[in-house]
Amino acid sequence: MNRRSSRELNETETGIYVVCSDAVLLKTINQMLKRKGIIGVTDAMGRVHYVVDARANPGYAARCINDLVADISGDDGTNELSFGSLKESALNSIIEDVLREHGFEPSLLGTRALFILVKKVAIKESTAHLSPKLLFDSAAEALEINYNHVERNLRYAIYKSDFKEKRIKSISVIRLLAAEVAGRAEEMATKK
Repeated sequence: MNRRSSRELNETETGIYVVCSDAVLLKTINQMLKRKGIIGVTDAMGRVHYVVDARANPGYAARCINDLVADISGDDGTNELSFGSLKESALNSIIEDVLREHGFEPSLLGTRALFILVKKVAIKESTAHLSPKLLFDSAAEALEINYNHVERNLRYAIYKSDFKEKRIKSISVIRLLAAEVAGRAEEMATKK
């Protein structure tokens, strides 16, 4: 069994944690909560019990609960942007074009993270209210790196782009690019 300490388990891997005392149990749970902010434990009947960490940021905890309830109910409370019959490959091309036009270097890890985040924000209107932590965590998971690496690589990619002199936050750059992508996608979808 591989020991995973530098990154989280992906969806196909199973984590097995052996604890020998209450202190080790609490430490393990505390580490998982600090890393993700939420954990789910399945009981013998198959019911999942969730623990949400609100110690550091009650607002984040409230959003986690809201997202969790939406996932369980099957309604995420968002309105998909209607790009009509626009295929994912066409949307990907639009994102790549926008990033290239703004001088983002395709070989940088930060640009790959930016691609993921811009796509996520462009497709779902509700992500506009999400914190950078929640958004960056999704890129970290997809790229199998941690949040700090995503944040650092995003800043570097932005520094190397046309946004260098504008001195705006990473999350603002993501939202600006996503709005541009959504506009082009809507325009392309209506032309078809």
